[in-house]
Amino acid sequence: MKQRYLIFPFLFISILIAVFTISGCKKQEYIKTGKVKPEKRIAEFQVNSIYPRIIKLYKDTVYILDVDFERNAGEELIIEEGTLIKAGSRPLANLGNVNPAQGSVTINTGGVIIANGSLSEPIIFTSNGLKGSQGINWGGITLQGKSTNNDNAAAGDASDFSGSLIYCRIEFAPLTLRGVGNTSTFSHVSVSYTDRNGLSAFNIYGGTFNASNLISYACAGPADFYITNGYTGKMQNILAYRNPFFGSTGSAPLNALTGIFFENNLYNPVNARPFTFPTISNLSIIGPDSQNGATATYSSFDTRASAIVTTGSSCFNIRNSVFMGFPKACWILDDANTAGAIQNRVITISNSIFQANDTTRVFYLEPNAYPPYTSIDFKNFILAPTLHNREASKIADFSFKNLFNYNEPGLLPAETSPVFSGADFKDIFSDPFFNPVGNVGAFGKEDWTKGWMNFTPLKTNYNFPE
Repeated sequence: MKQRYLIFPFLFISILIAVFTISGCKKQEYIKTGKVKPEKRIAEFQVNSIYPRIIKLYKDTVYILDVDFERNAGEELIIEEGTLIKAGSRPLANLGNVNPAQGSVTINTGGVIIANGSLSEPIIFTSNGLKGSQGINWGGITLQGKSTNNDNAAAGDASDFSGSLIYCRIEFAPLTLRGVGNTSTFSHVSVSYTDRNGLSAFNIYGGTFNASNLISYACAGPADFYITNGYTGKMQNILAYRNPFFGSTGSAPLNALTGIFFENNLYNPVNARPFTFPTISNLSIIGPDSQNGATATYSSFDTRASAIVTTGSSCFNIRNSVFMGFPKACWILDDANTAGAIQNRVITISNSIFQANDTTRVFYLEPNAYPPYTSIDFKNFILAPTLHNREASKIADFSFKNLFNYNEPGLLPAETSPVFSGADFKDIFSDPFFNPVGNVGAFGKEDWTKGWMNFTPLKTNYNFPE
């Protein structure tokens, strides 16, 4: 195996926020939260330093999360639709930013979170920083379930229930799911503007949960979706959408800048069981293309900067997907075991479209990773007729309408787009979980982000007087 080196993140988010604000596309008005509501610290629920077994949050109050809040076995956190939770102390008067005591939510093994928002009233976890000053990120949300994790719980409870996140926005912090079981529910969840100690937006360590309609937007860390430690669930309608001003390598995963990163186990890739082996349909990875102001890391040959990275004996079945917009590569494969599984059809990516600005590296097999095969052999294999994959030469081939308006992205392609042909839901993708839509990628004729997603949290006033 190739030795990996830690590259520390060098993103200065406050500078990039200024660049983003200056360079962003114009829009007449941004999301507002209405009249100012009363605020309450979540820490106030404590009685003699003990939290009640069940805590309920209601939309008529805004909650301040300035502690590391946990739910343990037998305890629940229930959040009403439309509720706003802001992390961090009140903004510092002289800096316009939040106090470094940031806060986090952790659902430990046996604890439960029920955060079921709705299309018109999503649940929002965001920073307590003033509009345009949310540069210091908070700790995010972590769920620790009892399901399988090939680091330490290969025989976990696949049907474990850790809760549900439905129509939830998580802004300026990551979501981490560790060993979460398949009775848990994740649907219409977004994670945006993540930069927490070099972590990714969605950090998935094992587990068997299924998920649909997930968004990673403007992730500043190494991966939008980091999938490892034996995750075996199903996913559909997944969007990883990079903003050009944000992005640097970090610690999890190492030496990468990518939309989705697969590995079996960082420390024991060959022997760890169960194998990382998700089944994913209608995934869209959208890189920064060649937009002005894009961080140089996206174009670096010294890091794994691409739409997808597969390594460390990872397994996967992906279909009906789109990988596009990364300057130097589309798919990087640097592992002999993964390459062998691809060659032997143990794992597949099929009925999908691939694009990178550097057309010589759309399919990049690390030299000497799988001798005697080369990147040309890799490309010829993936584009063989039996897999029904296609290569696009440029972003314009997809016929998206105003895709790079970062205030209000045009995610729906024109009817002439190639995404409206080639979808296939046979064999394992005929599972009832999957909706057999007529498009590849996460978007066809329906923009499922409308009504609940906010692409401009930096410009949103969250319960501050105007």
